[in-house]
Amino acid sequence: MFDISHRRDGSTGRTRRWAVPMAVAVVILAAAGGPVAKAAHAAESGGRGPDDFGMTMGSHAGHSSGFTYTHGFYCDTHVAAASTTGCEAGVAAEVAPAKHIDPLFITVPLGFTAKGLDCPDKLTCVDHPMSLDMTRLAAALAPVYKTTPEKLTPALKNFTTPGHDHYIGTTDKGKAEWWDVRIVGVTDPATYRTIQKHQSWTYLHSLIKAKNKHVVGPIPTNMFLFFAAH
Repeated sequence: MFDISHRRDGSTGRTRRWAVPMAVAVVILAAAGGPVAKAAHAAESGGRGPDDFGMTMGSHAGHSSGFTYTHGFYCDTHVAAASTTGCEAGVAAEVAPAKHIDPLFITVPLGFTAKGLDCPDKLTCVDHPMSLDMTRLAAALAPVYKTTPEKLTPALKNFTTPGHDHYIGTTDKGKAEWWDVRIVGVTDPATYRTIQKHQSWTYLHSLIKAKNKHVVGPIPTNMFLFFAAH
């Protein structure tokens, strides 16, 4: 299977804290591909994930922030998606799950492996989709992996959610709410480590605004996560 984290040898980054879902046994079994994994995929179909309770870490204003989840993900099924979850990267949702939402920016290492991710590779974080359709990004990703969009597209139709970090610009006073997922791809290990060190959406936004050649995005999705940030 095509792996977006590997283009060359080596790993990057520093160790950061991250919290696993409280239903950790279920997640581990699901990652192993057993009966629980099949049940999880079935439960995820139709653009909604099962409601679980758990935590991950994220970053806000230069500090670590704990995210507490109580509802499964929502992916707008008005948007066409080939993934079993109904989640799509590269196009925004047409119908949001609520009137009040805030953006959640997730950074994804492209072409290398990063250490200390809030949601590590090959482990689905609580209330996150297990896969997403990334075919709309095939043309942009193909040069990074020295292939063609045509060869890359089949692997992206139901792609396992890659490891990533979370960045928010507000905690909304700790209120539980829906967050609109926006992807920021990073193609350089040193740049990714610097982003992790700053732990700030403001710094990440400055790189985007400056059109840093190693940072791509924000890329819209039809995905929403529900949590309270502390």
